[in-house]
Order: sequence, then structure tokens, then C-alpha cells
Amino acid sequence: MPEEKEFMTFEEAANYLEIGRSTLYNYVHDLKIEPRKFYRDKKRYLALPDVNRIKEVREKPWLAGERESKKADGPEESAV
Repeated sequence: MPEEKEFMTFEEAANYLEIGRSTLYNYVHDLKIEPRKFYRDKKRYLALPDVNRIKEVREKPWLAGERESKKADGPEESAV
């Protein structure tokens, strides 16, 4: 990546990952990534760590569910 950014547009992220935008949308949906919008800007953005996570999952698909399982391992609340 030529310059370090905190956020990338969907177009920039798709070009960086060398995938189509529709494939990028599928990854965002499947990995439950929240795109961000900024004041007075119509574009949606992805945080750089989220883009890197998609890159990691593309290289090692078995890691896709790992982050969700870590959240599930947290303490459970009992309904008393």
C-alpha cells in the first residue's frame, strides 16, 4: 500500500485485495464487518484492520470463524 490510511473506500479496498467489489461485499457481510460513514460523505469506508482481516481470511480461510469464537468464550450471564 503506497500510503498508510486509517480507512479505505470499498473501491480502494477491492483494488488493494485484488478482488471484485461484489466479492468484497460478501466478505464484509460474512465476517460481520461494520462499514463506516462520515459526516457529509456518501461513501462507505472500511477500517484498515478490517481490510487486513479480509486479506488474512483470503489467505487462510480456516481463520474466518476464529474471532467469533473468542467472543463466544466470554462469561455467560445467568438469568436469576
